[in-house]
Amino acid sequence: MDGASLQKAIEWIGGAAKLYFFGVGSSGITAMDAKYKFMRLGFQVVAEADAHIIAMNAALAGEGDVVIAISASGSTKDLVDSVAIAKQKGARIICLTSHALSPVTRYADAVLLTVAKEGPLQGGSFASKLAQIHVLDILSTALALLDKERSYRFLEMTAKSVLGKLY
Repeated sequence: MDGASLQKAIEWIGGAAKLYFFGVGSSGITAMDAKYKFMRLGFQVVAEADAHIIAMNAALAGEGDVVIAISASGSTKDLVDSVAIAKQKGARIICLTSHALSPVTRYADAVLLTVAKEGPLQGGSFASKLAQIHVLDILSTALALLDKERSYRFLEMTAKSVLGKLY
């Protein structure tokens, strides 16, 4: 992974008004996991996996917002088209993909590459999913460490909010 892209991503996410995690299919599951991680750190987060809802959210994104587009192939038409919309609206685009020359990278302000590649018959493989989650874990950990007090406060707040849900 390119260190400069990772540093840009950390800075942009840290200063974002709102984070949008978009992924279709198996990458949509990763987007939902990212929502959980970043929400617990106190970020305003939207995560979507449905192509129509992604497109509508992309139209609402704008300056000050960051879109994190998750796609192992980087070629999912519904995702790429929505990323283009968000870019046009002024949002910063970070893409998380395994293919440096894929269509989604054309719209990205920062590209975070993973090493696990999957072929057309391997869609949603565990290797690509773990690589995506690993990069998101690096991002969330780096952001938590940048402001430990704030992070701890939000982690404690969110943990306490569900204490009554346990037996």
